[in-house]
Amino acid sequence: MKKFQVHRTTDLKTFISEVLGVTKNKAKRIIDGRSVFVNGKRIWIASHILKKGDNVEIPYVEEYPNWNIEESLIYEDGFIIAVQKPPFLESEGKKGSVEYLLKEYISKKVRAIHRLDRETSGVIIFAKNDFVFNRFKELWHKKEITKIYLSISFGEARFKKKVVNLPIEKKYAKSIFLTKKISKGFTFFEIEIKTGRKHQIRIHSSKIRHPIVGDKIYGLKNIEDPLVKGVRRQLLHAYRLRFLHPFTNKILEIKAPIYQDFYNFGKLVKLL
Repeated sequence: MKKFQVHRTTDLKTFISEVLGVTKNKAKRIIDGRSVFVNGKRIWIASHILKKGDNVEIPYVEEYPNWNIEESLIYEDGFIIAVQKPPFLESEGKKGSVEYLLKEYISKKVRAIHRLDRETSGVIIFAKNDFVFNRFKELWHKKEITKIYLSISFGEARFKKKVVNLPIEKKYAKSIFLTKKISKGFTFFEIEIKTGRKHQIRIHSSKIRHPIVGDKIYGLKNIEDPLVKGVRRQLLHAYRLRFLHPFTNKILEIKAPIYQDFYNFGKLVKLL
C-alpha cells in the first residue's frame, strides 16, 4: 500500500488522480476496487471529501498477469473441460472472461456450467456443447455435486464444525464450515456448500462472525493491520468438485491448487 497525507480539502477521486498521476477515470476504477483506506477505514465513494490531515492508503496499481490457458487446464475429456480460474477474471459473458477466452482458444460452443465471483479463484467446469451443458446443469439443479471451498477468515474459530442454515434473499441456503487451523487471529476453513446462492459463503462467513479476509462487501470495514490492507481480493478458493459423470458413469473429482496470493498470506499468518 502507498500512504499519502492530505494537505487540502478535496474529493477522493481528484486526490488519487493527482498523487498517482493518473486520469480521474483510472482513479475511479481504483476506488471502485474497494481497496482504498482513509484513516484506516475502507472507502469506495469517489466523491468522498478528504480533509487536511487525513491519511489515505492506496493499493499498488498493477495489472493481473495474462492468464495462460494451457497451464490452467486441470481436466479434459470429450464432454467437459475444467480450468483453474484466476482471481480478477469474470467466469462468463463479458469479453475477456474465462468463457470468452476458452471460446477463442477451443471452440465457440464452450459454455460455463457454473460460475465463480470475479475475485474468487479455483476450479470451474465448461461444457463442450449445448447437449453436454444441459445434462450437467441437471446435476447442479438436483444438487448432486459436492462443492468444497477454502477460505482464510478473521477470528479464531472456537468450533471444529458448524452447519449454517441461513436464507439468502429469502431462499434456503446451507453451508458446512470445518476448521482446518487457527493462528494469529485468523482461521483456515474448508467449506462445503449444499446450495449455490449468490455470495453464499461470503454472507454466511460474515453471519458467523468470521468474515473472509479481503472481502470488500461483507468483510471488516475498519482495518489497521497493514498486512491485511495489502490483500487485494477475498481469500476464497473453489478447491474441489466431486460428482458422478453423467456420460462416463464414473465418479470424478477435480481439484484446483490454491493461488500464490492465498498461499503467501496463509504462510505469513502460519495457517499454511
